[in-house]
Amino acid sequence: MCPAEELLEKCRAAGMRITPQRRAIFDVLEGNITHPTAEEVFRAVRRRFRGVSLATVYNTLETLHGLGELGRHRIDDGADRFDPEVRPHHHFRCTRCGQVIDAFGELRLPALAELASCRVERAELVLSGECPACLKSLPSPKSKRKPQQSQGEHP
Repeated sequence: MCPAEELLEKCRAAGMRITPQRRAIFDVLEGNITHPTAEEVFRAVRRRFRGVSLATVYNTLETLHGLGELGRHRIDDGADRFDPEVRPHHHFRCTRCGQVIDAFGELRLPALAELASCRVERAELVLSGECPACLKSLPSPKSKRKPQQSQGEHP
């Protein structure tokens, strides 16, 4: 997303009224790297403005997306996630804790050679696995082994 004052001007130019609730939505999104869903943005804004409606949040997110100021991604099988980082990038989603991590850089996969005759306008890769924090919390491979039984023992 662009800086706050520039964003406000773009929204006004698009016909959006700038209300305190919408400013709160901008505040929740600014610098947010968690890729929140609309419902998560709604809950965060609702802490400040009890009367904010889910429709206001959805409409504001859609307007920001339409202005190119907010990315909308389907990272998993759940709801769309919104990302104020609009530069081209890919995502990694931890299958244990759900954290989403941005990954910047060129996508180089051998399978893309098959698309050489196509004009690719946008590419996004979503990888899934376990993040470093979850990997650290896993038991060591030695503790996963079952103790061997001696020859005289029966299960």
